[in-house]
Amino acid sequence: MIKKILKIVGIVIVSIAIVAVLFIEFWPGLGGSVTDEDQKEYKARNSLYKKGIFHGNPEIQLMTGQKSEYKNEEKVSKGEIPVYKLKKIEKAKKDELKWIWFGHSSSLLQIEGKNVLMDPVFLNYSSPVPFIGPKRFSKLPIDIENMPSIDVLAISHDHYDHLDYQTIKQIDEKVKEYCVPLGVEKHLLRWGVNEKKIHVMNWWDEVKVDGLTIISTPGRHFTGRVPWRNNTTLWSGYVFKNDKYTTYFTGDTGYGNHFEEVYEKFGAIDLLMIEDGQYDRAWSNIHMLPKDGIQAMKDLHAKWTVSVHWGAFCICNHAWDDPIKQITTRSQKENLNVATPKIGEIVDYRHIETYQEHWWENVE
Repeated sequence: MIKKILKIVGIVIVSIAIVAVLFIEFWPGLGGSVTDEDQKEYKARNSLYKKGIFHGNPEIQLMTGQKSEYKNEEKVSKGEIPVYKLKKIEKAKKDELKWIWFGHSSSLLQIEGKNVLMDPVFLNYSSPVPFIGPKRFSKLPIDIENMPSIDVLAISHDHYDHLDYQTIKQIDEKVKEYCVPLGVEKHLLRWGVNEKKIHVMNWWDEVKVDGLTIISTPGRHFTGRVPWRNNTTLWSGYVFKNDKYTTYFTGDTGYGNHFEEVYEKFGAIDLLMIEDGQYDRAWSNIHMLPKDGIQAMKDLHAKWTVSVHWGAFCICNHAWDDPIKQITTRSQKENLNVATPKIGEIVDYRHIETYQEHWWENVE
């Protein structure tokens, strides 16, 4: 009897192992992998690429060793989050600057008459499969099929809450060009994106699209879509600038001197799209705490700031609305300007001071 049970258990274990191996090998959502030739290229382009992985400068320790300060927080809103529904998005003029937030880090920047889409995750789950993992708790303001033509799609890094297989597959036909950090191109190529559309960027690399300049910027984070491939791809923020405006999307990052570097190179930031959420003192090296975000705003001499990386997926211990409460309270004390648009609201920079409603206070 015992032998039969052990045999059955053994068969089950082997079967699970086979399924796991097949899933890892063939499930496209996990993304691509870096080859030996890729590694040679990355090493030649980035001095922090060593032994097959990217390193920080100084080295980045993911966990601080401190315990989380949050307990029994309302991580997902019980009430419905207000969303502006959009049937379509009109093209902006060259001299206009507009911004639309889709929740979490997904947003659309309209600058130099171009549509720049950042970190789009339009599915209901932030995970390698479309039915488990962190679930979206706010609605999208627009359907993918109604999205406008995208001049540039910029990816900050390859975590699932920033790079989604199904979203890329559905929106690729609308995208003219991609800007991605070193290594992230391997995911796009596996998913069928035309290599000619992809700009593979190292920190401080520039791409010009007519009058728009896109610069990849450093940060303090990490990457990986499976644990054994952590940091085989690079992470990045982006400056998007033309003759009139300089904007900056920080991407996920801990606090560091890269903010001062960005200011030294490009001057005061007209519109700062700052990572503000999913933080904890247990991992503050890779996600800024609220006080760090305020210091970053100062370092960058930001004229106006909008807060992202919250409002859609919970990958943290703090309350869902803690990021916006923290940044508005702290910025007011420091005389820093923060706009607080709802998801889907079209922010016209010429009137950005009018987007000041504390709408989250009305969510139950």
